[in-house]
Amino acid sequence: MEIMNFSRRRALQIGAAAGALIAAPAYLHAAPARFVIIGGGFGGAAAARAAKAQMPSAEVILLSDQKRFWMCPGSNAVIAGMRDLSSIEVGYDALIGRGIDVRFTRADAIDADKHHVVTSDGETIRYDKLILSPGIELNYSSIEGLSEDTVDRVPHAWKAGPQTTLLADQLTAMPDDGLFVMSMPRAPYRCPPAPAERACLIAHYLKQNKPDARLLILDAKDSFPFLDLFTEAWDTLYSDIIEYRAIADDGAVREVDPESLTAYTDFDEIKADVLNVIPPQTAGRIAMDAGATDDTGWCPINIKTFESTLLKDVYVIGDSALTDALPKAGSTAASQARVAVDSAVADLTDTTAPPPSWIANCYSQVAPDYGLRLGASYHFEDDHVVRNETDFSVLGADADTREADARYAEVWLEQIKSEIWG
Repeated sequence: MEIMNFSRRRALQIGAAAGALIAAPAYLHAAPARFVIIGGGFGGAAAARAAKAQMPSAEVILLSDQKRFWMCPGSNAVIAGMRDLSSIEVGYDALIGRGIDVRFTRADAIDADKHHVVTSDGETIRYDKLILSPGIELNYSSIEGLSEDTVDRVPHAWKAGPQTTLLADQLTAMPDDGLFVMSMPRAPYRCPPAPAERACLIAHYLKQNKPDARLLILDAKDSFPFLDLFTEAWDTLYSDIIEYRAIADDGAVREVDPESLTAYTDFDEIKADVLNVIPPQTAGRIAMDAGATDDTGWCPINIKTFESTLLKDVYVIGDSALTDALPKAGSTAASQARVAVDSAVADLTDTTAPPPSWIANCYSQVAPDYGLRLGASYHFEDDHVVRNETDFSVLGADADTREADARYAEVWLEQIKSEIWG
């Protein structure tokens, strides 16, 4: 196998894909304007960079409610002890150095009629174009016994940071013959393959450190993306550790007891040593409060421009947006940022935006030496998002290919981190 040649080609593809997320022509002579961007994650940070690159004379204000951001990609490896939390932590110094006005405050309210945002410290900020990238809200009320007050006992770890380290600590402390129970939520939710990746990496930790322990997956759905690839991995590496129950096999968690760490399904009650419940999700709270969501709990948009269909001059990107065929993933949010900024700039400058396209470059790790490619690219055709290329792993690939893909996952994570926040 010519692993070096293959690696070089894949590395070039990874780099090109990451660079395409924010690359854009500069409108050097555009009229001054003010962009306000809510959310400092993949979508928000990429939007801020793209807006400043395209309209250097514009004022670009990025509102983030925390001075450091922890990426969800890579967080499952932190839980499994394969990474340190610092490896997925980013800051905003590089964005500030590009002339972006980063303000560490929470956006509390949006008045779309008056075109302004009110922050938690009482400031009112006017905007010409507002880009919303607030991530997700966790719907605790959908599972009886679960609430924001119980997440210290029953962590979700679906927003990376303190929850990530909490779940990692619980995994380390569980009995050597214990039971780890995790739930998969109903769709749609952030990063569809990520629960299965988490299961794999937790199983890897158990195999190495607690071989008598077991992992039970309770899924509120009939299936999940790339089920065949993950099932092959489970059967190959973790057949004596992982048990998976779909909803048809009584896999939906209806209630939890945070004190006894018991999960209740329709017909069973399961006592866990670690209970990791990932609740259903909706658009971020600020989007709901602003009236940008419909009865689905997500934000309807014009998929060609990412402008809200409910609020003028407001663009919604990332997890909160209803995005047709596009998955809710970090790299996709970053490419959505470019499309939204293209559209906003075209509107401000009375020009035509380039045709929209998107990238969903994604990898999952099954073990340190076993990776899966789950990437795709998309274009706009006949008023719809159309998937035009895929870069999916195939069933039955050899060990060298799986190992190479695990290395590409590491390269991709560092590349996208640098492209957006570096």
